[in-house]
Formats: sequence, C-alpha cells, structure tokens
Amino acid sequence: MATPAHSGNYQPFVAEYYDYLPLIQGRKDLDFYLDFARAAGDPILELGCGTGRILIPLAEAGCRITGLDLSESMLAVCRRKLEAAEPLVRKRIRLVQGDMVAFKLDDTFRLIIVPFRPFQHLIRVEDQMGCLRAAHRHLAPGGKIILDLFHTDARRMHDPEFLQEREIHSEVTLPDGRRVRLAEHVAAFHRADQVNDAELVYYITHPDGRTERLVHAFPIRYLFRYEVEHLLARCGFRVAGLYGGFDRSPLLDDSPEMLFVGEKLDN
Repeated sequence: MATPAHSGNYQPFVAEYYDYLPLIQGRKDLDFYLDFARAAGDPILELGCGTGRILIPLAEAGCRITGLDLSESMLAVCRRKLEAAEPLVRKRIRLVQGDMVAFKLDDTFRLIIVPFRPFQHLIRVEDQMGCLRAAHRHLAPGGKIILDLFHTDARRMHDPEFLQEREIHSEVTLPDGRRVRLAEHVAAFHRADQVNDAELVYYITHPDGRTERLVHAFPIRYLFRYEVEHLLARCGFRVAGLYGGFDRSPLLDDSPEMLFVGEKLDN
C-alpha cells in the first residue's frame, strides 16, 4: 500500500461545518487541557489547532498560546472567530500555518498539546518521530507534550460491519438554515500498515431544498500503547502520565481514549 506522508490538510468544506457538529461540540476535553496549561505556565503550543476550539478558550483563560495547523481553511475559520474576541484574548494568540512534522518556531514552550487525533494523521513512523523530535526541540527543560489518541478497537481493524456507512449523529441545523447529517465508514482495511482508509460523509440540505453529499476521505493511523511509549522514548521523552479518559482515569480495556503525557528528557 502506498501511503501519503500524512492526511492533516482537510478539504475546505470540513472547516465550514466543523464547529456545528455534535461530534465536536460534545467533546469533554477542555477542562483537561486547561488544568495542564495552568500547571505548566506560558507559553503553550497547540499542534493541529484547527478552528480554535481549544486554543481560544485557553487564551480566554489567560494563557499565551501559539496555534499551528496545516489547513488554511481551518485557520481561516479560527481567524474569523478571533475577530469577535476581546483584544486581550487576540493578543495572547499567534496562528501559524505549518506542518506539525517539521516545524520551526522562534519560541520555546512549557507545554505542547495535540488534541483530538491529529497525531494519527501522521501515517509513517518517520513523520511521527519528526513531529515528536520537533516538539522536543521546542520544549523548555522539563516541558511536556500531550498526545490525544483513540484507544484502538480491534474490531475496527477487520470487521466488515465497519465497512457499512453509519450515522454518527442526528441532523443539526446551522444558523443560516442549512441542515447537516454526518455519517462515517471504513473504505478499506490495511492491517499490515496499521491504517484504515476512512470516509466522513456530509449530507447537506439547503434552505431551498437542494441537497449535497460531500465525502472527506483520508487515511487514519491506529496506534497501540507500547508502540507510543517506544516512540516517545526514541524521541527524548518519558511517559509522565497515561489516561483512558479526560477525567484522568487509568487506561483500561474499554477506555475510549489514550492520553499520553510525555515529559522532555534533556539527555
């Protein structure tokens, strides 16, 4: 299987609908990142900051934060949201369009966060290590990185059930009257590469009755606990924390998340 370097550059329509979907709005991770941000102190870097879902509330809480994302369409939404923010909040935020695999910034950070799976858009091991090594270079001594990964469900590696399209949530209505329904399915399994070809399917109904079916297709890399621990160790980190949920519960067989806190080692 020929795999791209990574799949983090979303199609423009994804940014258009992103903030309105219950899949995004219902994610209970903000307090988790706020707690770590307050403990770490400034400055903070968010990799894969997208539309600012985590970035802007952290700035509103007083954090000085840089947001990096590959997708110009996601950053454009974030900029529009910042236009409505208080001047002091805008002053605390810097946005950078860049690749999380090989970024170079003129700052050193106390904390780097990677919320809601962007690390799993890095398909190749060399890109995963490139990201972690770049993070290591940009962290102050003792600084930390937080990786948010899904806890791999073995059924999603092979079960034909997941090849069938399924609705993620019921239809939602946008402020302009458009209605959006989101579905997903696996287009192909590539177990030897630990990659699924995934598709998110957006069903749009416009106020005039016109309908659209938009497909965002991308490869997604699934990872396992000790694989990630080895990656962190190879890139100069020790595992300072590992959680199965945003309540800091331990990683168990049925945990939905794998939340790694890597602490920079200076040797």
